[in-house]
Amino acid sequence: MIYILPTDTCFWIACGLDDIKSYERIYKIKKRSLDKPLAILVPDFNWLEKNTELTKEQVNFLKTYNKPFTILTESPHVSVWINFVNDENGEEFLNRWVYEKFAFRVANNKTQDRLLKENGPMFMTSANISNEPEIYTSREIKEKFAEALEKWHIKFVWENTWVIPKNPPSEIFEFVWETLEQKFIRK
Repeated sequence: MIYILPTDTCFWIACGLDDIKSYERIYKIKKRSLDKPLAILVPDFNWLEKNTELTKEQVNFLKTYNKPFTILTESPHVSVWINFVNDENGEEFLNRWVYEKFAFRVANNKTQDRLLKENGPMFMTSANISNEPEIYTSREIKEKFAEALEKWHIKFVWENTWVIPKNPPSEIFEFVWETLEQKFIRK
């Protein structure tokens, strides 16, 4: 199942980490290049500490970070998923080669919490056509994705969030080794 949901930056489009068919559909719907990986939404900082290469000190730093962020890091746990090939049907992630590191976002609202409880960690990206502006209203979502909403039964989960304030995109960075020094990809 594919979901469209509100966040602290814009509307996102997402699917479960183990849903290969929906993962591929997200690329088609967005007209996204296969050389661009998707980020992963996780439930909390505890998940990051247990399932990534981040140190406890780095996770504590992120807990107090005062802007929306996406953190790049390695994750042996997610690497297993992304490199899985189903021997029965040959199903695999069509662009698993683009994931040297993974980009993680931590859930920040009740809608995300609920979807993560239902699906576990989720692949996600902004709900817009690639190279077009981000979407901040449910009306724009319905206009831009009308065909996809109908064709692929995308679930639009807005829970009374009709308009999202136009906030800047998240900062994307990684830590330098085991220090708190950040290397920014987008600031």
